[in-house]
Amino acid sequence: MPSTVPIFKGKNPILPGAEFISDPYKFSLGPGRSFGDFFQIPFFFRKIFFTTNLEVIKHVLQTHQKKYVKSIAYRNLKLALGNGLITSEGETWRRNRKLAQPAFYKTQLEGLYQAMTGVAERYCQDLTERIKTNVTLEITEEMMSVTADIVLKALFSSENPAAISEMYRIMVDSQEYIMMRTIAPYLTPFSYINGKHRRFRKDMDWFDGHLYNLINERRKESGPANDLLSMLLHARYEDTGEPMSDQQLRDEAITLFAAGHETSSNGLSWTLYLLTQHPEIMQKLRMEVDRVLGDRTPSFEDLRKLTYTMQVIQESMRLYPPAFAVGREPLEDDEILGVKIPKGSAVFISISGLHRDPKYWERPDEFYPTHFDTENERNRPRMAYMPFGAGPRMCIGNHFALMEMQLLLAMLVRQFDLELVTNRPVVAQPLITLKPKHGIKMRIHPRKIPAYMGIE
Repeated sequence: MPSTVPIFKGKNPILPGAEFISDPYKFSLGPGRSFGDFFQIPFFFRKIFFTTNLEVIKHVLQTHQKKYVKSIAYRNLKLALGNGLITSEGETWRRNRKLAQPAFYKTQLEGLYQAMTGVAERYCQDLTERIKTNVTLEITEEMMSVTADIVLKALFSSENPAAISEMYRIMVDSQEYIMMRTIAPYLTPFSYINGKHRRFRKDMDWFDGHLYNLINERRKESGPANDLLSMLLHARYEDTGEPMSDQQLRDEAITLFAAGHETSSNGLSWTLYLLTQHPEIMQKLRMEVDRVLGDRTPSFEDLRKLTYTMQVIQESMRLYPPAFAVGREPLEDDEILGVKIPKGSAVFISISGLHRDPKYWERPDEFYPTHFDTENERNRPRMAYMPFGAGPRMCIGNHFALMEMQLLLAMLVRQFDLELVTNRPVVAQPLITLKPKHGIKMRIHPRKIPAYMGIE
């Protein structure tokens, strides 16, 4: 006889899943965390299985991943991202993943890193000038701007401040629209009446036009450029020898842009926020940066020496994972740990809950970079930490994002002092990625020379 799992009934007798639906991130850290690591949430006429259980996660994302497809949230993402690597399934995903993978090999990343450093240096120079007249800045917008700049440079060898601002606005607005369709599908018909769908389509038409112009301009160039778009343009499918179509190039380009700057900008924003709350960790981080770099811009080789810098980033992404959850749906009836998972149900893998599970983390709710020292990593199950997902569909750009974050964090803490403006709360907002809902305001000043550097 099949096993059963507990059923979370919640406080609302009419809609038992209301607490989960209204804020799945908050639910993961509250009721979901205390209820267990594998249970069912009733939701209208389907079943949702909530889990932070590593056996269940491994079953769904790794050992039996071919039996599952991404959840409705990802299918709704196709409205914006098309059939790119995040949203495609089956053979389409496998062929395109194989085609795109060489663009993220270490040798290619070294070349892209040079473009990153140029953008980071110009950003820090510009920031130094701007804070002479306005020291209070919205750090989420700042990190969005510089990471979007880096991704545009790496992706298209292009820098266009006006386009970056509009692309960012569209990404934020489209996320809110897509999340509405996902968690409150009954509101979708009203979006055709109140104009939200029309605005979404107008925004996506602008984005498409901008991307197709960049693709067409690149096709006209005589020689290949050292960027991701050029690599995709010149790649060929192994089985046919054919290149990607313009539609597929568009889908992969918008996917790489959206994922490439969203992960890094949110990750950096949360990291800087946490550092303002923990001066002792900031000091230890700066001591490493000063020792390794002096006044140099980090080289590609320097990154592996900045070990504590990486631990700080990893710990920040543990507490505030950009992708706070992963959803999968079975293609057919399945069974996990003796529990029947029927076709038509959904498995909600709470990354945020997993990342704060006291079974795997010594200080689950604290900012404690030592979680990622060599000994602790060795003693922890590998899948207990998965900010970029797990299994075959782990994010293709994870090394790109970490490289970008490590570079920018080292340069920012070396050159600037940051102080949190505390007149408004910092709250996590679970859209497609985990954002600071009201932003994060900080006062930024040129860094004072620390005493430990031996300068009076």
